[in-house]
Amino acid sequence: MSLLSIEGGKIQKKLKRLRRRSHYLMHEPSVSIKYSYFYFSASAFDQLEAKKFKSCAFSVEDGVAPEEALKLYIELNNEPEGELNCPINFNKANSIFTVGCTATIVQQIPRLNTLLKKKREERRIFLKYDKDLNLWYLPLVPGFEFRCRDPQNLKDVKGIYRLSYNGHPQYIGETNNLSRRIYEHIKNEEIKFDEIHYSVLNNQSDEERKEWESFHLDQFIKEFGLLPPHNRNRGKTH
Repeated sequence: MSLLSIEGGKIQKKLKRLRRRSHYLMHEPSVSIKYSYFYFSASAFDQLEAKKFKSCAFSVEDGVAPEEALKLYIELNNEPEGELNCPINFNKANSIFTVGCTATIVQQIPRLNTLLKKKREERRIFLKYDKDLNLWYLPLVPGFEFRCRDPQNLKDVKGIYRLSYNGHPQYIGETNNLSRRIYEHIKNEEIKFDEIHYSVLNNQSDEERKEWESFHLDQFIKEFGLLPPHNRNRGKTH
């Protein structure tokens, strides 16, 4: 589309006003994670047709441990509240809703639990839709939710990891065997570190792990303007 028009023989520039970012995002269904309840946005209220339901169940894919899940599915229903169902509460204007009694759900999913330690705006997750299951879900980003100071306590798991020294990240990587890879770092004596943060990704392919590695390297660059001291490139996609 042209940015110019001609009126009365004069060229007129066309302008497009920008929506404020916070208001723009309000059109995307989202949920904010609190300790004992989930707060769903007005857009989520509409998209999920929440007014039709009184309870909400949360599910992960069968065969995937909660600590490794990448999706937390939202199943609104009218079944009685119980150990598999959380109550839905609406505001007086019937424009937003919350799902209560979620503390034990959050505790089962470390990727959600770590969000409680972050700033308020970082505890909001934008929902996505699974066309195959016809369900909305919370994408669960692997965020180095586990930490370890003694390499002897590490297991032979696949995942991504971050090495830190005195609280400062030194290296971000991915591996198909975390315990072995950390001992390789120790043997090479190239990186000084006193803490290992990691996410378990046993159900992800080598390609998918590399994508998560690249994701976190990009996030690091956005925050600090450069790579961690011992990373030489930005991972798979660069």
